[in-house]
Amino acid sequence: MPEIQEEEIDLREYINVLLKRKGIIILIFLIAVITAALVSYFALSPVYQASTVFSVAKIDGQAVVNITESLEIMKSDIVLNEVIKRMGLEGTLTSEQLKPHITTESLKSTNFIIVSVEHDISEKAKSLVENIIEVFIKQNQAEYQERAKLIEDRLKILEEQIAEFEKNIREIEKTKKKIAVSEELSEGERQFQTSLLLSSSVTERELYNTLSEEANNFKAILKSCEDFKIINYAKLPTAPIKPNKKLNILIAGVLGLFVGVFVAFFLEFWQKGKS
Repeated sequence: MPEIQEEEIDLREYINVLLKRKGIIILIFLIAVITAALVSYFALSPVYQASTVFSVAKIDGQAVVNITESLEIMKSDIVLNEVIKRMGLEGTLTSEQLKPHITTESLKSTNFIIVSVEHDISEKAKSLVENIIEVFIKQNQAEYQERAKLIEDRLKILEEQIAEFEKNIREIEKTKKKIAVSEELSEGERQFQTSLLLSSSVTERELYNTLSEEANNFKAILKSCEDFKIINYAKLPTAPIKPNKKLNILIAGVLGLFVGVFVAFFLEFWQKGKS
């Protein structure tokens, strides 16, 4: 029982200190909230974010460029310097200044990449992200086109070879028919020449089937090819993402209360120590 009474007395003392020093607590709370509000609304510049989603070109299910490396390449000097040049920002912006405001990420298990740019002018944020994507695609599209053309050229050669084998097979069939009705050849000669033509026909058809299968594979690859493509175009941001004014004020208010309570107990302790 004495312990419970002692705890109740301590609790009353704490409450009495808070009530006694409520003025300083409220004052510190108000100072923190008002300061946070003034800084958030008048001192901090708004920051806008524009984002774009695009897909990396694929051939036979494989991205033509390494996606992990691409995330860094889009923030490299070789891309950003070209972006700055295209936008006429030389002398006012450098790649090192721009780099921290760019975010790149890939969507797991896909060839999609999200690129975001932050800027204190919404139009600039949108323009920057659009140019970064355009420059990156331009610098890598040649690789896709070259590889796709190699497949197309190989397919064209295969189709020419297949056409030649088809022609040979038709000629063999025609020759077989001529031999079958030829009166100039004996039965033995007809059988001998027919067996030779049958052997040749089997070889031609095997090669024809092999090439046809290979050609069909290349056709499937070409059909599945995907060029670089914008999935979601950047939109002009209408509201800033920073500063979060309400959150700043809320955090400042909570911190102000903690500081106020600490100051209240510190003053009480200081006063008792002097008396």
